[in-house]
Amino acid sequence: MTLLLAAIMPAWAETSLNRIGVENPERWIKTTFAKGAVPPFSFKLDGVSSDKFIRSWRYSISKTTAQDANAVQYSIIYKEPKSGLQVRALVTGFTDTGAIEWLLRFSNSGSANTGIISDVKTADFTLKDKGASGYMLRRLRGSNADIHDFEVVEESLNAGDTVHLATRGGRSSDIISMPFFNITAKGADCGLVYAIGWSGNWRSVFTGGKSSCRIESGLKDAHFYIEPGEDIRTPMACVLPWSGSGLMTGHNAFRRHVMAHHSHKVDGKPWTPLCAGLDYGDPSPCNEYTCLTDLLARGIVMRHKQLDIMPEVFWLDAGWYEPPTGPVFNGQFGWPAVGTWVVDRERYPDGFINMSNLMHSYGAQFMVWFEPERVTLGSKFATEHPEYMLHLVDLSVVKDVYKMSDSLTADMIEAYRLDRPDRERMVFNLADDQARDFLCRYIGDLMEANGIDHYRQDFNLDFVDLYWAAADGSDRRGVTEMKYIEGLYKYWDYLLNRFPGMSIDNCASGGRRIDLETISRSVPLWRTDYGYGEPLGYQCQTYGINMFLPQSGTACYNTDFYTSRSGYSSAMVAHIPVLQGGYDAAGIRRVYDEFKAVREYFLKDFYPLSGLGDVTGTDRWLAYQLDDPETATGYVFAFRRPDCEEKTYSVDLHGMVPAERYLLVNCNTGDRLDVLGADLQHFTITIEDAPDSILYRYEKN
Repeated sequence: MTLLLAAIMPAWAETSLNRIGVENPERWIKTTFAKGAVPPFSFKLDGVSSDKFIRSWRYSISKTTAQDANAVQYSIIYKEPKSGLQVRALVTGFTDTGAIEWLLRFSNSGSANTGIISDVKTADFTLKDKGASGYMLRRLRGSNADIHDFEVVEESLNAGDTVHLATRGGRSSDIISMPFFNITAKGADCGLVYAIGWSGNWRSVFTGGKSSCRIESGLKDAHFYIEPGEDIRTPMACVLPWSGSGLMTGHNAFRRHVMAHHSHKVDGKPWTPLCAGLDYGDPSPCNEYTCLTDLLARGIVMRHKQLDIMPEVFWLDAGWYEPPTGPVFNGQFGWPAVGTWVVDRERYPDGFINMSNLMHSYGAQFMVWFEPERVTLGSKFATEHPEYMLHLVDLSVVKDVYKMSDSLTADMIEAYRLDRPDRERMVFNLADDQARDFLCRYIGDLMEANGIDHYRQDFNLDFVDLYWAAADGSDRRGVTEMKYIEGLYKYWDYLLNRFPGMSIDNCASGGRRIDLETISRSVPLWRTDYGYGEPLGYQCQTYGINMFLPQSGTACYNTDFYTSRSGYSSAMVAHIPVLQGGYDAAGIRRVYDEFKAVREYFLKDFYPLSGLGDVTGTDRWLAYQLDDPETATGYVFAFRRPDCEEKTYSVDLHGMVPAERYLLVNCNTGDRLDVLGADLQHFTITIEDAPDSILYRYEKN
């Protein structure tokens, strides 16, 4: 079957897209973004849609140097003839995966403000296939700290069906939806994965037609002019066409694209760490890490060494800094009092350098938690640099922004009242170049002085877009957000460039800022704030998020098969209290060894074996397969839930060659079987007790 990707104006609806991608990306780009063609994006200028005038604008195209291997890149500029307004599309085609990506920038080289730009759709095109009987949209729920985080959602897109999706509050994967979508042509064995690179507010509309599906996606709220000399970027659009039978064809093609071109690597390898915390909760009034000391931290590190359970990264989370009132070792200030990024010298007289040196001597690395964007009243940043802060100065602005939305409730408005003393009311303004440069140097110097290897950034602020809106003047809606989000990327890029061996852990109240741009620079090691060790939820979330994303992490709280394997992903955080009684050192070593053996397979092909949708039931099985087609090896995870009465469960494994022989290893018992691929294509698993888990490894003989 042939899937065509066409702009709304069908002038360039000529290029076939198949499973291996665009056969000639360079030709595709030149055709799709050709002079006189309507490109696959749109916007309005003074209320007129760009498809009415873009072909009459001055046009230029030039080949640029792509940063990625196996890629070609072009810069295409559309310039309004009578002013300095221009739109630059940076378009990249990937010869190894078949994906096409483009990024738009609006700029003004004139001496006067531009007209009003609105309704910015960085992606605006139609999929067409004559053999399609309709389309189906497959996506994931966002993170909401509940058991349904990253649950797979399937929505029909037959003729007349429309699906509207948008963020809430300014975080890209918060609650509503992850910004990754697989649009499948029913009955045609083909489709398109569409992904958004934007860590702020986005909106997408998917509309089914007769053998077609229109995709419109871009900024959630945009109504602005551009000042002379100003240059603003918008979200990135990524499309990956696929064809072939099988539920996971498109998903695994996208996972491979992510691993090749959108995963941060150190020395050519993706970051998939085994982490361990430096604390395991403290008695009241302590919280998080507010009572940790240098001596205690070093004792925890030494205990890991004694027990031969050394992790790869030690994790220092929130609460290590001075409270706004100065050094007070009582834990009562609470970890959320952020904005004073000064190591608490009462607890750490020499900073972190002693514990860092100890970790390094044992072959481990050091990661520290920061949350620079949220700033508390009275903190160091708030008092010494008020000029770098965004404020909520007028809630009428907030109400105006949300007048077309039901996402701002009366309770939310009450929560942001200016006269409430218990609310932080400042955000560090990453949209400001001077502020961002200060933050880069400040945090970079702090990391260097304290021997910090990896940077963990959290972002616990609902409705940051209220602050962006308050900063925007009349007819400038969206400008602060666009500059802020680009400022975030520049801040992270600065740290990655200054510390070449460094990696970033991206946490935003647990997985609420995951998109194509953040995964290119970071890994969500704590992808959800749900449960803190509840195994059933962890199983479900691993099952969902791996439909699109190979790299993520969650926690392991115990060493039994059922609990520990529920916490496996490409990365893992071990929360096992080594200074308390009752731990099992041999069990911890077994878990660590098993995790290290399986984690690289989370970066390979993924297959859900228990259906899609709501898989949270306690009375059912859950199973999935990790397969490396290059080596013909892989793993099968299976979980029998606590209320499940059935001892056996049948699964259909993928990639098995019926006539070939395979070695099948039961990782629970060590038993080894020689089996035919035909027997694994329909394979029955037995678990005697509930809850419990079994893990199989297979390899072709």
